[in-house]
Amino acid sequence: MRLAKILAFFLVFLTAAAAEQPLVQARHKPLLQVDGLLFRDLNANGQLDVYEDWRRPVEERVEDLLSRMTLAEKVAQMMHPTFIPRPDGSPPPFMEKWCRDLQIGFVLVRDLPSARAAAEAMNKLQEWCEQSRLGIPIVISMDSIHGLSYVNGGLVYPQNIGLAAIGDLALVRALVEASREEHLAVGVRMTLSPNADLATEPRWGRVYECPGEDPEFAAEFVRLYVEAYQNGQTLNKGSVIACVKHFPGAGPQMEGVDMAPIVSTSETLALHLLPFKAAIEAGVASVMPYYSIPMALDTMAALGSRKTLQDLLRQSLGFTGLITTDWGMQFGIRQAGMFWGQEISNDEALIIGIERAEVDAVGGASPRDITDVVRLVEEGKIRAARIDDAVRRILWAKFTLGIFENPYVDPAYAEKVVGCPEHQALSLAAARRSMTLVKNDGILPLKNVDSILIAGARAGDVDSITGGWTAKQNGLTIVEAVKALAGETCRVQYVAEDPEEAKTLAADSDVAIVVIGEPAYMHNPPWGASALELTSSQQKLLEAIHETGTPLVVVVLLARPYILTWCAENASAILIAYLPGTQGAQAIAETLFGLVNPQGKLPIQLPRNMDQIRNQRSDLPSDIVDPLYDRGFGLSYGR
Repeated sequence: MRLAKILAFFLVFLTAAAAEQPLVQARHKPLLQVDGLLFRDLNANGQLDVYEDWRRPVEERVEDLLSRMTLAEKVAQMMHPTFIPRPDGSPPPFMEKWCRDLQIGFVLVRDLPSARAAAEAMNKLQEWCEQSRLGIPIVISMDSIHGLSYVNGGLVYPQNIGLAAIGDLALVRALVEASREEHLAVGVRMTLSPNADLATEPRWGRVYECPGEDPEFAAEFVRLYVEAYQNGQTLNKGSVIACVKHFPGAGPQMEGVDMAPIVSTSETLALHLLPFKAAIEAGVASVMPYYSIPMALDTMAALGSRKTLQDLLRQSLGFTGLITTDWGMQFGIRQAGMFWGQEISNDEALIIGIERAEVDAVGGASPRDITDVVRLVEEGKIRAARIDDAVRRILWAKFTLGIFENPYVDPAYAEKVVGCPEHQALSLAAARRSMTLVKNDGILPLKNVDSILIAGARAGDVDSITGGWTAKQNGLTIVEAVKALAGETCRVQYVAEDPEEAKTLAADSDVAIVVIGEPAYMHNPPWGASALELTSSQQKLLEAIHETGTPLVVVVLLARPYILTWCAENASAILIAYLPGTQGAQAIAETLFGLVNPQGKLPIQLPRNMDQIRNQRSDLPSDIVDPLYDRGFGLSYGR
């Protein structure tokens, strides 16, 4: 017996000596010193419990904490609501109740005015969580599909369609690794990206979020994107959780209408699953199913479909991580019911999503959902074991990220890292390399010009350069960037929309640059899903300038494959800039003046007319016959 005690003593001694003390920080709960090591006393009971002991296996910590939680606390861990900060970046007061009293598991943040404000807001949320009964930290997420896009001044690189035009996966990895560093600096530990959808339906408003329409390239793009954000193929303390979307491939939206049924067949579904398979192979920690009905699999929206999430995602593809629904799970399920003429109540939608489809985190949830789910469990309509199953996955991810030991960040460090010159240089390099020249009769690069007219509302708008899923950003407009490079001796004038004024000024200019495209948006394109032709106002502007005989250069901020047939027939040059991020205006101007030789290649086909769009299949890549410009096309100066 004595020998056993001696051996036990030395085992504890050796364990303590071998343990590597992590950084442990508490702002409201006590710290415990045990075996010469520090731990957070998260439930403030004066003793080191298993879930507080960072030396213990994660699985043991999960089970210990789960055994201490009430049903309401477990359900709250599954909730993933949104909060928009106040103008100064601070969290609104109701978030204190959400974090401290309700103990929600996740929160999506948007529209932060600076890196310091972002870091301070994340710290405040974690302080409120620390004050909760069990001190469970929160995972803060962001719709950061192209950098730290919801923090003003952060890294905002080209949208995925522009990155696909580059085709350089090493550059993409460098961009995502820089973005991971910025996310960690402000305390955001989950990105609702990458978008793994294929751009096979030209009318869909979210084409710009897709890494092109080539399934093989998209798969490799998604693979490295996941590995770069998660700092390897398994979650660790340096990871930002990647949430790949929109399962099982939302690109083939019926007639391009967002949230309409996904029209892939059992055969073409295999193509759309390739990027998701690559993400799972790379160890992606979360998958987001969409609102749409996957017609090849089920009559229910993907985010409520057991066939999609359990039979396909879990069983066939072997995914073991978090299933995080897109925002408004109940809305998506009820919408699917309406499509088939069936009315589904809120309770039924919760049962379908949580019990039948077995989702783990409910995007866009509200505090009322906690009460409703608890009631449904008590009524026997949702199993308590199903809740435990979801919460195990959530707690496992949180323990693995290391945020139970220290969820806090340093605002001064965030200011130093976020949007630093090195990261902005990467963004500029990507913007430059994405520029895709599809027509040039010799007018570009611009040389020996004394007067330039710039026209089009998009030329004076930074938001149009960055595109959707982005906070207001400081940055150069195209007008400002062109003026800066043109020099003091060159007269540069700007007209936003007036065709008569543009015609007058163009007649007295050496060249006219017209910037076309849609204003920034998220889901639904301003021009609608039924047409890809230029608006009448943009067409009138182009025609008025063309009548003067002044050489016409068209710069396209391309979110979808617009019909550029008139431009191809009448303009002197067409430069596709996509949505190139906060450094995009500089890259566009440099390309126009020849400081950058365009290298980009179209990652999608550009159609000649709407008949070609209507005749192509929404679920097949590159099936437009005789397009205006084919996928892979792109010119350089001197060619």
